[in-house]
Amino acid sequence: MNQHLHSSYTEHQRTFETTREGEARALLSCAAKLEDVRADDISREDVGTAIRHNQKLWSLFQVSLCEPSNPLPKELKGTLLNLSRYIDKVSFRILAGSEKELIRSLISINRTIAKGLNVNNEAQKEGQTPSSPQGKPPQSITTSA
Repeated sequence: MNQHLHSSYTEHQRTFETTREGEARALLSCAAKLEDVRADDISREDVGTAIRHNQKLWSLFQVSLCEPSNPLPKELKGTLLNLSRYIDKVSFRILAGSEKELIRSLISINRTIAKGLNVNNEAQKEGQTPSSPQGKPPQSITTSA
């Protein structure tokens, strides 16, 4: 019964959230999974699963950022693509088993981007327009929602 209620809440939440809210939620979910595998007694398999999960999310962002229809400013797209390359590089180093302490940087990036998405979303809901390079309301990473 409790699992059913949780599933219903999750489905309801996803139905009514904006794209930015969904992106922020996905980033925070990945950050939580990464936080869970920072402990010393976690298996390499569990670390790998969390890292690959995060990489899949960022791969989706990469694809979306390269779409000609993506309305984000060119400079912001470039910055996010550079950040995603950094995430790939760090992820591969962690997966190689050499630098597990780098997980903290992935967590920080995800939380920072999620915070920015949430701040911009809250401002837009309140009728404010946060600063952006073209004076337009900020967009999500993946769509113009």
